[in-house]
Amino acid sequence: MRATEPQATGRTSGNPPGSTPSLVAESLSKSFLSGNVRERILRDLSVSIMPGELTLISGPSGCGKSTLLAILSGMLRPDAGMVRALGQDLGLLQLQELERFRLMHTGFVFQGFNLFPALTAVEQVVLPLRYVGLSKPRAEEQAWAALEEVGMSGRARQRPSGLSGGEQQRVAIARALAKEPELLFADEPTSALDAGNGMKVIDILHRIAKRHGATVLCVSHDPRLISHADRVLTMEDGRILDDRRTGALVAET
Repeated sequence: MRATEPQATGRTSGNPPGSTPSLVAESLSKSFLSGNVRERILRDLSVSIMPGELTLISGPSGCGKSTLLAILSGMLRPDAGMVRALGQDLGLLQLQELERFRLMHTGFVFQGFNLFPALTAVEQVVLPLRYVGLSKPRAEEQAWAALEEVGMSGRARQRPSGLSGGEQQRVAIARALAKEPELLFADEPTSALDAGNGMKVIDILHRIAKRHGATVLCVSHDPRLISHADRVLTMEDGRILDDRRTGALVAET
């Protein structure tokens, strides 16, 4: 189940010995203008993220974790510093090259699901596969496989209005998973869900990292997710204050 297109190839405290990071950030700084005041969000931050793991960026609101995720995913440029993703320096890519890189190598899951009201679950997943150039039969095959993996194949003909919040988020994960991206980014993926559905979603993300060897980077302020991650980066005031491994186990279904 691979949307095969040209592939790119990619230690800070907390990385397994001998492993190769898929994401490397060096000396990142980022500020935003608020009225007449320039607020510094990231402060000379460096980190490496590994494939085959679910890494959680945790911390209070406003600490810079979503800004860090946006920069690592290529959606936002830093004011200073470097990001290398799968061996490519994102700062050297032109806008069109960066958009192509994100299309071919990354997947995104957001707290708001971002599903199209008029499309069924399987149509939601097929859509990005068509953008990467797959034929309709191949796209549908991969879409059904992705929905099966997240436990949603039985609801594939339903539109968002007929799905619960947890089911909608699983469809959104299937949409991101279907092209088997090397990098999967999740921004507060459980914040709109109750505890039970939130745990299901984070366990699915964990399994994706293990089964597919993907780099799964998740931002959340939800402390319940900490025990479900392989690695937890705790942020405060634009810096990483703690970097630790949890020994989390993958929940099988």
